[in-house]
Amino acid sequence: MIYEKEKRYIIPFTDVPSSRAEMPEISVDERRGNFTEVETGFPEAVAVQEAKRCLSCRRCLGCGLCLAEDNEDSIDFNIPGEELNLEFDEVIITKGQDNAFHPIKPELGFDVYADVITDLQFERMLSPNGPTGGLVVSPLNGEIPGRIAIVQGSSNEEDEKHLFSSLVLGVNESILALDKTQDLEVALISPVCQSFKEKFSSDAEQISSLGIIEGIPESVERKGEEGPLSLTYSTGGQNKTEDFDLLVVLTKEKISPEIMELSRKLDQEIQ
Repeated sequence: MIYEKEKRYIIPFTDVPSSRAEMPEISVDERRGNFTEVETGFPEAVAVQEAKRCLSCRRCLGCGLCLAEDNEDSIDFNIPGEELNLEFDEVIITKGQDNAFHPIKPELGFDVYADVITDLQFERMLSPNGPTGGLVVSPLNGEIPGRIAIVQGSSNEEDEKHLFSSLVLGVNESILALDKTQDLEVALISPVCQSFKEKFSSDAEQISSLGIIEGIPESVERKGEEGPLSLTYSTGGQNKTEDFDLLVVLTKEKISPEIMELSRKLDQEIQ
């Protein structure tokens, strides 16, 4: 017999195999002053078990659409689980959603200064659905920055593919930030690969209030307790120091060993 509970029709099965798993979360102290994801996600074993639990609980909403299309014997809730071997013409391996990245140069102050954030955190800030509703603000004091530096965080300058994609991301995030913030200046400081120069340099140079500096970020220090960030970078064989209100670090994503192993087994490039 279907019964109503909280304005939803529920089929009262009593043999649900297990209770819902609790989503792990970081502590309240770990959430302060940053944009770290609160929910850390299930470990693989728990995720698989939770999927099996959801697929076996059989609690439909009781909308009756299936009965409207056919009779009550058209659905068999007692079909056992099974594994299927499927054939495909092509397999595409993606990088996954771990949001992990290679270590950032410690001299850049990430995890030391609240107003040094990653490109992913900046992307969330720029989103209308993000923690600031799309408003560009400093996590240190909530003020709107006047100058932002977007810098390369990886120490490996030889990775052409990474440099190209991170430069494109840096330009795109700069455009969004400039569009949302009045009187903002953005400096994109990074080694510039040849492929970016050929495809996008001329267009990027036309973006008002965006300066692309071919250089290597070296270190970041705070001027005073709540003063600006002092960024030192090398360019053209010289070291220069400039002050910024917010520093965004371009990260190099880190692909999980499981994805790398799958790519090797299938002899398939990761997209």
